[in-house]
Amino acid sequence: MEEECLSKALRNVRVWDYAEVREALMSVYSEPVTLAKKVRRKNLMKYLVRVDKTYETLNKVFAVLDVLPNPNTLNPFYAELLAISGITDYKTLYSRLRGFKKVVRKLWRYYRIRVKLALTSEEAKKDLREFIGRSLSVVKRLNKDLKKLEVAINELRKLPCIDFNNLKIVVSGMPQVGKSTLVGRISSSKPEVSPFPFTTKNIISGHLQVDHMRVQVFDTPGILDRPISELNEIEKRALVAIKFLADALIYLIDPRPSGYYTIEQQIDLLQMIKTMFGDKPILVAINKIDETSEERLAEVSKLVKEVCGDEPYKISALKGVGIDSLLEWIKDRSHEFYRARAWGS
Repeated sequence: MEEECLSKALRNVRVWDYAEVREALMSVYSEPVTLAKKVRRKNLMKYLVRVDKTYETLNKVFAVLDVLPNPNTLNPFYAELLAISGITDYKTLYSRLRGFKKVVRKLWRYYRIRVKLALTSEEAKKDLREFIGRSLSVVKRLNKDLKKLEVAINELRKLPCIDFNNLKIVVSGMPQVGKSTLVGRISSSKPEVSPFPFTTKNIISGHLQVDHMRVQVFDTPGILDRPISELNEIEKRALVAIKFLADALIYLIDPRPSGYYTIEQQIDLLQMIKTMFGDKPILVAINKIDETSEERLAEVSKLVKEVCGDEPYKISALKGVGIDSLLEWIKDRSHEFYRARAWGS
């Protein structure tokens, strides 16, 4: 399905700008045309060929419409990500592009007939020049829209292929709590792991098989403990993934006193996520237990229970400790997800 791998479909799409189109059309106008010997009225037919080549070139500008998702069926996840990158009028951009494509097609049909009916080469040449001039005027009016569209496409290209029909687990938490390490441990993904915060800037996915069921796991950028209005674009991507992708959440905590962020900050963020997305199953896992004392683990576990009511899982994503229990939780969510789908079908 197109929506399942939109980023791949957009990978080789080119967005033209006015200067590129103008240069291409000037080339069409000036390049020689070779016709078969049996063609009659060669001088006039050369201009008809140029009219058609002009239209073919213009169609390359609008070819992006063949790949872009229709805004009326655009998944809210994509729409929200585009809004974060400043594209809040995607539907308008798409509609304008479609509208101007129709205008160019009408111009082509009109000037094709005029050139066919021309009595002299000069008349045909004049019609060709008019067609190119009016078409360039259309593209010039679209130029700002095309630049916006390029931003939108570049944003969508960053995304992984998303399977909206299978269970989706989003791994969340503050920077440097081990999200990428965990995703790399349990799935096919191998995200970059770094000792520096905000190494993960985009949403990354991997897969795993659970009882013949396919599960997609998403690594997300870290979120800081601050009001949503103060979150940067990278952090907002993580929240969008939680809101629109997650069928279930894994929230990671770094319990170490030497961690980048205090346990109070991590608990506050957990409280915010639970308040915003409490309708989704949330597994809270205390990570890096191989570097943490039993006393500290007990202290952090108590704080988590005060927020969630459940005992947190205790794991070491790096060493693989406690991962089997976490995978059992994912397995249970998988069965729930597919039972719900079966009942709903």
